[in-house]
Amino acid sequence: MPGFDLDEFVLQLRAAAREDDAPKRVRALMTEAFRDVDAVRGAMSGFSGEEEVLFEDDRVSIWYCGFDPHKHVPPHDHQTIATIGVYDGVENNHFYLAGDNGLEHKSTRRVEPGDVIAIGPNAIHSVETADERVSYAIHVYLAPLTTIERSLFDWDSGAAMPFNDDNYARLERSSVK
Repeated sequence: MPGFDLDEFVLQLRAAAREDDAPKRVRALMTEAFRDVDAVRGAMSGFSGEEEVLFEDDRVSIWYCGFDPHKHVPPHDHQTIATIGVYDGVENNHFYLAGDNGLEHKSTRRVEPGDVIAIGPNAIHSVETADERVSYAIHVYLAPLTTIERSLFDWDSGAAMPFNDDNYARLERSSVK
């Protein structure tokens, strides 16, 4: 893909989301686009703030997401496949299993500019900015994310609760010690 045109990219993602092998096609489009991370960063330079829905229908949600330095997004699920490409800053994605004794940390994946990761529908993860920079990414969900009943998970008990603004604000952490 020469350069990066956001409108064209959204159209391509929308088409890919309608195919039988949508996860594979979306991942391939994201991987190809993020090979030229400077072009993506340039095309996204007008975006600021935490998040913006770029497009959503019954098959796909495409979001711009920005996480401030030291932000640690609470553990949550998506209830759909998520494909995330970081174009600036660095994220640490922490993955967990919910068990009888709370959340058990399973792994951490550092996601740097140009990296693309896919997260399964039942995965529980938290996102933490890795340094003093804002992290910026494009997120693609293979469902209408704004209408899905999702869960947040208490850091200590692992108890699931509805994903809503009040619970999110209560659980959000700072990674500054």
